[in-house]
Amino acid sequence: MHSDKQDALCTTFLEVVEHLTFMFGEIVSKQEMPLGGRDFTLARMSFAGDLAGRLAVAVPADIKGEIAANILGLDPDDLQCRTMMDDALAEMLNVVCGHVIMALAGAEADFKLVTPETLDLAAENVASMVASDDFVGFMLDDNPVFLGLSLED
Repeated sequence: MHSDKQDALCTTFLEVVEHLTFMFGEIVSKQEMPLGGRDFTLARMSFAGDLAGRLAVAVPADIKGEIAANILGLDPDDLQCRTMMDDALAEMLNVVCGHVIMALAGAEADFKLVTPETLDLAAENVASMVASDDFVGFMLDDNPVFLGLSLED
């Protein structure tokens, strides 16, 4: 990924996540991320228009409750179902995606977002994100997070 695009992607992601989830992050080398055998959940979506492609975020499954609680203004103990946590992760990605598109294509960009989907990741999928140039690594409140952007020509 071109460095200007990666800079805009990373800056936008960190700003949006901080405002939306009240979680703070920093960019880190993917090879140095402490994965520790944790299960991950991936949210992914595509978009079309002035800019077309796909955006995905992968977070440890055990922090989805914190993300959802922060977005919804609830106590993590009040979250009663996995669907609520997956929906909050998908909504976080949806908001990030809109902001990333505007950061890359301009505030007047015309685009359409496809509804995000979430899925559990197997260990080999996490390893493929570490190896992929499309994904950037972050530590979000001491948790490893991957963000991947793939643009169509």
